[in-house]
Amino acid sequence: MIQRKTQSLAYWLDDYRVDEADHEFLYDVLTEASEPQRLEALALAVISRRCQREESRIRNELTRGLIYDPAERYKVGDELVFPVFDYRLARVLGLRSGENPEHGAFDVLTVRFEDAKGERMFAGALGTPHALNRHGAEVQFGDDKLLTPEELCEEIGDVVAQRIEDHLVSNPKLFVSAGPLWLTSDQMVGVSLGHLNLAEAAIEMNGKPVPTRALLEALELQPDAAETVRVFSLETALYGDERFVQVGGNGQVEWYLRRMMPAAAAAMPEILHYAPVVYDRAALDVELLQTEWELNDELTEGGLAEEAPATLSTATVLLTYPHLIAGTLPLPPNLRAVLPHGEGLCSAVTLVDGRWGTRSQAWVVHAGRYVAGLDGWFGQHKLPVGARITLERSAKSDEVVIDFRPLRGKREWVRTARVVDGRLTFQMLRHQLACDYDDQVALVVADPAEIEAFRLTLAQRELSVRHLVEVVMPELTKLSPQGTAHVKALYSAVNVIRRLPPGPIFAALAQLPAATDTGSGYWSM
Repeated sequence: MIQRKTQSLAYWLDDYRVDEADHEFLYDVLTEASEPQRLEALALAVISRRCQREESRIRNELTRGLIYDPAERYKVGDELVFPVFDYRLARVLGLRSGENPEHGAFDVLTVRFEDAKGERMFAGALGTPHALNRHGAEVQFGDDKLLTPEELCEEIGDVVAQRIEDHLVSNPKLFVSAGPLWLTSDQMVGVSLGHLNLAEAAIEMNGKPVPTRALLEALELQPDAAETVRVFSLETALYGDERFVQVGGNGQVEWYLRRMMPAAAAAMPEILHYAPVVYDRAALDVELLQTEWELNDELTEGGLAEEAPATLSTATVLLTYPHLIAGTLPLPPNLRAVLPHGEGLCSAVTLVDGRWGTRSQAWVVHAGRYVAGLDGWFGQHKLPVGARITLERSAKSDEVVIDFRPLRGKREWVRTARVVDGRLTFQMLRHQLACDYDDQVALVVADPAEIEAFRLTLAQRELSVRHLVEVVMPELTKLSPQGTAHVKALYSAVNVIRRLPPGPIFAALAQLPAATDTGSGYWSM
């Protein structure tokens, strides 16, 4: 059976690199394409070409000489093809007798490969079994068992695409990208600063994200060029100008102005920054893991909260203190399945108020795992920390209904945070809450400015998570006649002064000698 290296996944994963032939091939593919190409299509084209070239070369090489078989007899002058050496051709230069106790008598062939100066020796007329023996059988190509280029692409296409992208990026004078699409530089249509200024004015007049083709209508870009090339050229220029941000979701390309976006959409608010903490997840028992899943924190890695079905149409999230202050919503996996997906900095989404039916613009910041632009909505409905907020897909792909379950306005006992004598303290005070909320996560901050100054002071001290838990947990347990506090309350309280997912907090608590699990999520200290 003929072996092909292109059929080996290891070849693509470990050995494949874009060579000069691939470089020229990619340039030709893009030049001849009627429209910009995605990396996935380029990867499939390269894989197909490499498979075809290897197949052709093998068939050609096999016609140049005898296929080497250790059991066969050869004579000086014979030309042999060695499949085990990538089908290289060698000429027999010498022949002598050899003998080995294990193999008996055999011939020793002295050969020289056509692309080498040195000589090598191989066995001939070998009477004992050998892995290269064909026993007179015809060469079997085994085409019916080969993986197709499409099947190979499913397995290693992402690796090949990444290496192709690296190569294209390293040749900016020849290859140009607009998001995930590529063309050659000599196919581009010129886009001037004047064109970009007109695009800026058009977006500002619309007051909302504008598709590339709508912007194209306002510009005079080489009308004799194909529309796909003009769109690509304009998008390339827009990507390269910091005034513009691509905010389309679900495969759509739409443009907005950075200066018109809320600050939280352009850059992560400082209060949401999380410096990853190394901790022992083995310290979390089943109950703590279940609570972690219930909290549905967007920063939780692994475990039950990692994945969410892509078919979800509704998701509920809890509003925590950092997000309330930042005017953002957390973006855990279940909510990512409901909101638009995008490849850029963020994706625009229209939020339809389930209470009043009003529409507002929000921004799904994918890398930051949050949704920006909610500060006004939080204020209108006076939502507290711990509020349960539901988002549901609508008939329009770029609109999502946002809502909460209202409750009769009444005053409830709620944990209230204050800074007293340089330390964070909590009291149970009555506050009016008008929506459904998690009573363990719920809390009120009496003076946000005071808390913010305290938080910044603590950040400079770089305290450990263990230290924060040792300080905050006693403040919470004193509020209960039983001297206990729920781990959700600890999570919510710690996040007032430092952004942390539940895992490190729970692990620190579980490893404190003075902490005792009293059951149902409650701990004493």
